[in-house]
Amino acid sequence: MNCIGLDLGTGAVKGVCWNSGKGILKKISERVAFEHPAPDWIEIDPETYRKQIFRIIAELAQGADGAVDGIAFAAASGNTMLCDRAGTPRTKIISWLDTRLKDWLPPEEWQVRQTTGWPRIPTFTLMHLEYFRRTASGLLADSQISMNNDHLTWELCGSHTLDSSNAAPFYLWDQAKQCPAPYLDHYGIKPSQLPEIVKPGTPAGCLKKGYCQGNLTEKTVIAAGSFDHPAGARAAGVLEPGSMLLSCGTSWVGFYPVPRREDVPMNELCDTFQSGSGGCWGAMFSLAKVGVEVEQFICGRYGNNPQRYEEFNSEAEKPGSPAHEMMLSVIRRFKERFDRHAGVERIVLSGGPSEGKTWPKLIEECLKVKVEISPYHSYTGAVGAAQLAGGVMQ
Repeated sequence: MNCIGLDLGTGAVKGVCWNSGKGILKKISERVAFEHPAPDWIEIDPETYRKQIFRIIAELAQGADGAVDGIAFAAASGNTMLCDRAGTPRTKIISWLDTRLKDWLPPEEWQVRQTTGWPRIPTFTLMHLEYFRRTASGLLADSQISMNNDHLTWELCGSHTLDSSNAAPFYLWDQAKQCPAPYLDHYGIKPSQLPEIVKPGTPAGCLKKGYCQGNLTEKTVIAAGSFDHPAGARAAGVLEPGSMLLSCGTSWVGFYPVPRREDVPMNELCDTFQSGSGGCWGAMFSLAKVGVEVEQFICGRYGNNPQRYEEFNSEAEKPGSPAHEMMLSVIRRFKERFDRHAGVERIVLSGGPSEGKTWPKLIEECLKVKVEISPYHSYTGAVGAAQLAGGVMQ
């Protein structure tokens, strides 16, 4: 079975062509182009993004040893866009990094965390919709509401479908009651403007004829994906309590399975994970944007040369060096959150830091827990998406 999985990260896209018997056949990584039309605004052009994603899919399909059976997306979602009823974008994609209404918070009485599984914060879809409510209420009331990941599914197969995992950062779905959130009226929107919510791995439809070429055929299934970290947990084998995925990207995220939704601390993010198939729920805590901080340190110290990460890792081997101290400062901050979680006996590391020797060594020493490296490194989320596309994981 040949499947394509894409990890639609905040600032980069990673994709794999994955075979259930042979593993990764081809992989691609590219940066996402941001637009900054005003201070605190961070947007993505939807047409440029669509072309980039399909080009990556087409290139990955060339690595398959036969027809591609399925495609799915893992996503660092929470990026909002408005579309017409046919799925044509009416706005740019607003990134979750955008802070144009940073002083606005959803009202406490909405009970956002209890409803959606994610806490109320001044970014993501609720803030984006508040901006549209204030500046373009008519457009908002007459549009389909989407994120970049479900819009791609819609574009590729014609079905406006969103997985229950990514429904949490979408913030418009009641995770416990499995129905639209109760505060849609505030925005003047109706349930009919939302995508259909399904469990991860559910087939959404087959690839449109216009996208078929080579190993991509009208039998290629587009499946509902997952939020990026639970997708990575699937690929890394972090499926039961006692294990944790430490995913190091734009943010550093600790993801760990728990038996019940009620077991997720109220100050952490709750993911449906494999609960739809009788498995565990997922809990997440994060150091937001710490990866950006590390990248700024690296570029400031070593420039933008291709060897900058190797230079960073090499210097970090020397105790007391600026690079060593930078790593320790990040790990210690993560440790403050990690130490609240008893019973974790195993950490699987994914993302860029998993590709060097120094990060894993220092993490193991500082956290005093066995650290394993995901065999897929920074492509772990993409492999998890491919496994969902192939029906290997649910």
